[in-house]
Amino acid sequence: MAKILAVDDDLSILEIYKEIFVKAGFEVRTAEDAVAAVTLYQQFQPDLLVLDVDMPAGGGQKVFDRLRNLFQTATPIIFSTGLPESVQHLAKLGNVAVLKKPVNPDVLIAEAKRLLKIA
Repeated sequence: MAKILAVDDDLSILEIYKEIFVKAGFEVRTAEDAVAAVTLYQQFQPDLLVLDVDMPAGGGQKVFDRLRNLFQTATPIIFSTGLPESVQHLAKLGNVAVLKKPVNPDVLIAEAKRLLKIA
């Protein structure tokens, strides 16, 4: 079972992510900010991250930078944001997808499976 870490400062969005991914057969953990995300990443070792871009205490971009630089990890990441153009350049890096909020559940699952290479 693939493990997903969803990070967003909006608790209702985290609940939606949890429901969508659990229903699709994934194990899910959630974090509300960049600091908790990095800590939980180390403990949980997720196969995929879903990151909100704009959060207090450093957004998804900060988490992305820390994981890529500090931990040298290529864990696939889905950025979920109201302003996709702000991180669109990261989608070119491979293992990164950018989805516009509100995210369609079918599109979210399809992107997760594509990045995780699950048929």
